[in-house]
Amino acid sequence: MTLFEAHIDAIENAAKATIWVCFMATFVLLLTGQVNRAMAIVIAAAWISRATLYHIKETRTRWDDRAAEEQELRREQQRANRERELHLQIRQLQRPEGRGDGSSVGGA
Repeated sequence: MTLFEAHIDAIENAAKATIWVCFMATFVLLLTGQVNRAMAIVIAAAWISRATLYHIKETRTRWDDRAAEEQELRREQQRANRERELHLQIRQLQRPEGRGDGSSVGGA
């Protein structure tokens, strides 16, 4: 697991907060008429945060897909185990009671 994946929730919260702060900073910079390098930095930070959120969404989708596949494999394995148990039970029920060892229950 990468550092990104280990701290994905914290990174997501930070990216969302960054987007909101950048939105407010952009609004303030536009109101004050300071469209300069600071505005470019704010816009770049907002886009980087959006790209990070997109990457987080893709990672979570990949995790969900992997979890669904694993769950399906477990279901198939459980079904196969149940079928195997049923086959064993059927074989045990179909065996003759004397088990072929020559002994008889009723006696002489």
